[in-house]
Amino acid sequence: MSNENKSIHEFDFNLICEYYSNLERQGPGSPEVTVKALSFIDNLTDESRIADIGCGTGGQTMVLAQNAPGEITGIDLFPAFIDLFKTNAPESLSARVCPQASVSFGFFWNVLAV
Repeated sequence: MSNENKSIHEFDFNLICEYYSNLERQGPGSPEVTVKALSFIDNLTDESRIADIGCGTGGQTMVLAQNAPGEITGIDLFPAFIDLFKTNAPESLSARVCPQASVSFGFFWNVLAV
């Protein structure tokens, strides 16, 4: 193995997808923590547009959808995660690969911010 510094562009991100795609959540927390954090947010309505940044396969996004009003969209960098999201999520939830997210949102959610 070489000791040279390698660029992030040389990393095989498929390894991340393969490892995490079989987990219900790709980040920390739990459904209970998500609901608790959501309880501190005021003024969400049926017209709210919420983006779950780094949604992974959508585990937390689905918890948000069950407990928050408005339109919720999962956004992730990895197409493989988005494919699993679309397979597992109800039709009312949408998901996009990050560069394709050209929609405006009123609220951004990320589990790592909790």
